[in-house]
Amino acid sequence: MVGRSNVGKSTLINALVKQKIARTSAAPGKTREANYYLIDDQFYLVDLPGYGYARGGAESAATFEILTQQYFDPGSRPGRRVAGVMHCIDGRHPDLGADESAHQWLFRTGLPLAIVATKLDKLTQSERARNLRSLDESYDTTVLPVSSLEQTGIDEVWKTIRGWLC
Repeated sequence: MVGRSNVGKSTLINALVKQKIARTSAAPGKTREANYYLIDDQFYLVDLPGYGYARGGAESAATFEILTQQYFDPGSRPGRRVAGVMHCIDGRHPDLGADESAHQWLFRTGLPLAIVATKLDKLTQSERARNLRSLDESYDTTVLPVSSLEQTGIDEVWKTIRGWLC
């Protein structure tokens, strides 16, 4: 799980497993390291620190950037395969430059990639439709609309993850 701080990565993990295993907070920057969650004794969901904000200022932000780069560097993970990347983007703000930059960087890794549009429960139906259309037009990859609160889109995220594991 990759995305801006406070986009809902940890909340999405909790919704996927239907229990609270990942710590969440209303304050951005709660996740400060890569957190690994073993699923069905078969694979890990990994919650990476968010980009765009870090408690501790520029030094913390730089540390998070190094951690993320190392996580995706094939040389730093012998014997470990990254099956795919869920790039979480806040559905309320589909056009942020930080998300576009992150997506371009993630695309260059060559890994399977999907966008998860989070926090859709905070939008009206027309806002949802407009923002999802914007994401579809801006990104040439699968866009998965999700509301962890309403438990919508969770099955589609699982289908994508399971497809990557094959």
